[in-house]
Amino acid sequence: MSDRHPQTPPAVLKEQSTRGGRYYIPLDGTRATAELTWRRNPDGSITADHTYVPDEWRGQGLAHRLVDALMQDAQTLGWQVIPVCSYVRAASRRNPDWQALTANRPV
Repeated sequence: MSDRHPQTPPAVLKEQSTRGGRYYIPLDGTRATAELTWRRNPDGSITADHTYVPDEWRGQGLAHRLVDALMQDAQTLGWQVIPVCSYVRAASRRNPDWQALTANRPV
């Protein structure tokens, strides 16, 4: 952690609906959050479409924690993840355990 943010952020939280959802981390007691959004597809797969971490929190592994939560759920729930988000795509390529959970198809 940097000197700007001495406290460890809370655990990754999850919100979902029938259409999709997000994984998010509330930051430093403010309204700011780091988040990864996703949507459900008709074939049962999910599309990870966006990851965001505020500038002042970047470089601290928060985006990785969000993708890790997504991939843990994908494994538990039998989801196949379509990584439209460039960060999710890159992270899944670097992690052999996550590669089996992702679909490489044009979007």
